[in-house]
Amino acid sequence: MLGTIVSNSSDFIALVFLFGFTIFVHELGHFLAARYSGMYIQTFSIGIGPAIWKRKINGITYKIGWIPFGGYVALPQLDPSGMELIQGAGEDGVELPNLPPMPASRKIFVTLAGAAGNIALAIVLAWVIYLSPSTAQEKGGVYIGYVATNSPAYERGLRPGDEVRAVNHEPVGTWNEFLTECHLKGGGSNEVALTVKSDGQLKIISVPTKQRKGSDIKIVDGIDRSMLCVVTDVLPDSRASKAGIEPNDVVKEFGGIAVSGPDHFIRLVAEKDGQATPIVVERKGKLVNLTVTPAFNSDRGRAIIGTSISPGLEDMVMPWMEYKEPMAQVKNDAKGIVRILWALTSRREARQAAGALGGPVMILATLWISIKASLLNAVGFIRFLNVNLAILNLLPIPVLDGGHVLFAMWEGVSRRRVHPKVVTILVNVFASLLISVFVLLTYRDVIRMPSMFRAFNRMRATEQTATNTPPERGEAKHESKDLKTIELETEHETAGGTTNKATP
Repeated sequence: MLGTIVSNSSDFIALVFLFGFTIFVHELGHFLAARYSGMYIQTFSIGIGPAIWKRKINGITYKIGWIPFGGYVALPQLDPSGMELIQGAGEDGVELPNLPPMPASRKIFVTLAGAAGNIALAIVLAWVIYLSPSTAQEKGGVYIGYVATNSPAYERGLRPGDEVRAVNHEPVGTWNEFLTECHLKGGGSNEVALTVKSDGQLKIISVPTKQRKGSDIKIVDGIDRSMLCVVTDVLPDSRASKAGIEPNDVVKEFGGIAVSGPDHFIRLVAEKDGQATPIVVERKGKLVNLTVTPAFNSDRGRAIIGTSISPGLEDMVMPWMEYKEPMAQVKNDAKGIVRILWALTSRREARQAAGALGGPVMILATLWISIKASLLNAVGFIRFLNVNLAILNLLPIPVLDGGHVLFAMWEGVSRRRVHPKVVTILVNVFASLLISVFVLLTYRDVIRMPSMFRAFNRMRATEQTATNTPPERGEAKHESKDLKTIELETEHETAGGTTNKATP
């Protein structure tokens, strides 16, 4: 009990620190650029709304706001309204000195400094991930590892081992990109055209999409990606044990066919009932050739060999952990958010893109899940969040940094300032709209939370199997699919009957 409380408390502290640090770096960029440019700084705030804590030092008010989803540096020469609706009108009612106008170039410099701070932090975090010995090398290509034989995808010709090159002619290089394009492009017709390389030839296969249970995400049902097939346990006196298969072996081939995942291996074993079949496994970096004879199991209605298998841990990566090279990490983050923003402007994709958006609660929940997974995973998500924050803040919307850049550019071109009342009205109108969107997204996030945490628990259960920690006898291990976990039907034959643990 005490250990759980301490663990949850430390996770919460880490969550607050990591999220707050992202905001701090953004606002610090504005602050330092403003100091360098000689601007009058009224307030430096982490968080918005009424202050939990504040102190005035050398004429600048430093404070922490009650609402943690944001922060600001109050710069009257840049933003005369002070974003009253968000920051708090009047900043303690202090009368401002007579401030000289600032050149448009300085305003743009100070405004862009916030996003620059986030990008700089993202690059530093990308190098932390790159230098970590536990970061896996990225694997290019989108390879199908499993196709359910009763699925439309199988009926239309999609097979394990096929490489998907594009979705509706949009190139895809990772499984996450494949999922994104299937969701965005599968909304209108409920079907996508996959450009597939199969047996050395390119072909187009049209497959239907369906809404994933408990979410707004569109998927191609009955398929999963190629991944390692790791032996986590071998039943004593089983066919696998007699063949010399050992825990931690990685199954590479079975019957001369390259194994593209646990479910693919299950199907291959089921097809070789009573047949002595060659199997190639990787053991401690070396390939080992063995022969095993699957035996029919009446309870399961198919042949098994008596092993427990799971995908490799390196295959269960989050979208922000798909690359190792630092700039590839940052580029992938930027590519993802730009793709969604572009989709929001498209008549055909806007609805699907809006359905995939998450708000503040989803961000914090995802950060918490990343922390629970590993510290390195949390670092990856914070890097992803910083790139997203930088890009979103530069959108040409008055309440955001991009809006201030737009005002400054108008001033630089026309040689006339936008009237302060116009700026005030636009900023506060868009601030109201932004708050409304946040409220809507927060409501939707709360509705989604149960399914999100169930998916996380399924991933943890799969990781438990992958780390060779067996479940209690009789514990069910039939898991539903998530974006990064594979549905494994796991069973093995025992002396006293059958328990749901291992597969072939």
